Amino acid sequence: MSRSRLILFLGSVVGLVCLVFAQTQSGEEESPEQLRLQEMARFTIAMEQIHERYVASGKKITYEELIDGAISGMMSQLDPYSTFIEMEDVQTFQETTKGEFGGIGVVINRQGEWVTVVSPIEGSPGWDAGLQPGDRFVTIGGADARGFSVQDAVQRLRGIPGTEISVEMYRPSENLSFSVALTREIIETPSVEPHEILQEGVGYLRVTLFAEDTAQRMRRELTAMSREDVTAVILDLRGNPGGLMSAAVDVAGLFLPNDSLVVYTQGKEGERQKEYRTQARPHRLNPDLILLVNRGSASASEIVAGALQDANRATLLGSRTFGKASVQSVVPMPDGSALKLTTATYYTPSGREIHEKGIEPDENVSFSIRNWLLSAEEDDMDPQLARAVELITGTDDED
Repeated sequence: MSRSRLILFLGSVVGLVCLVFAQTQSGEEESPEQLRLQEMARFTIAMEQIHERYVASGKKITYEELIDGAISGMMSQLDPYSTFIEMEDVQTFQETTKGEFGGIGVVINRQGEWVTVVSPIEGSPGWDAGLQPGDRFVTIGGADARGFSVQDAVQRLRGIPGTEISVEMYRPSENLSFSVALTREIIETPSVEPHEILQEGVGYLRVTLFAEDTAQRMRRELTAMSREDVTAVILDLRGNPGGLMSAAVDVAGLFLPNDSLVVYTQGKEGERQKEYRTQARPHRLNPDLILLVNRGSASASEIVAGALQDANRATLLGSRTFGKASVQSVVPMPDGSALKLTTATYYTPSGREIHEKGIEPDENVSFSIRNWLLSAEEDDMDPQLARAVELITGTDDED
């Protein structure tokens, strides 16, 4: 916004406020609109005082700097997923949503003052370094990360593949501080691992994230399992940080009838905004199904888990999921900056809110994130998987 247009706008606000105060003095009851204008006047007066009177080493602060700071301050009062993206950062933000990027391979959010790990992406530098859900970024590239927005952290963590970034971390669950140097890579991992046959009739399929081709890859694996006389499938969503909403709906559609409700969003006034339904017939295999979930299962993983649990189509086993299921809309601003604003939250078909609550499994089997990561690397005993095999084969009934 140019200085002349800004001055004109501020003059208009002041004029409206004078009218509001005149009406207030006349004894008229203040309307919500009048109260809003009074608050705008308070903001405008503060901005003008700062602009005209603030001195720091002779530096004159600009209106643009004040407005950017004010918007950032407003966004900081909201949830961890809402943020102000300055004009010079918009292109970087757009690049990070394309699915292939140079980074360390962790999904992050903000909890309180700290940017934390939701889940590392399997096979990424973050995964190989042993980062775990709940780990806090204390410094990123030498910069104090306390108070960083998610966008601040993303901007520093991502970069040219092959370059190195050092981070200091704190793990609350173990009261452990540690430092690690990570080499950025192109993060492009297959979303579905090849299936395994655990024993006669029992297949195992791990989904690491939800990408455009996830449902297609899963369909191929289910078809292959059907040729191997599989009648029961253990679907592993542990450590899956989510991904595309459309992929979650398509994956759920492999196991639910056509036009089944998978999830819906609810906005500010409590109205149901949009429903997401399956759009194809389920896979012909139609197996008995157990879903493995843990604290690292987030977003799209929780949507699939909630839908299949509500439909009594699958038994959930493991531990409560992360609880990240909100809709962020990117609102462009006239100067090229943007607001990334939470505008709705997701609900399971039965009306359970996922965001900040997570999905509770039907059977809770304790297995820490740390031990799960170690078992994946060293092929050690996995009690959650072992219990799933017992349930799906009925061997636990023999005890």
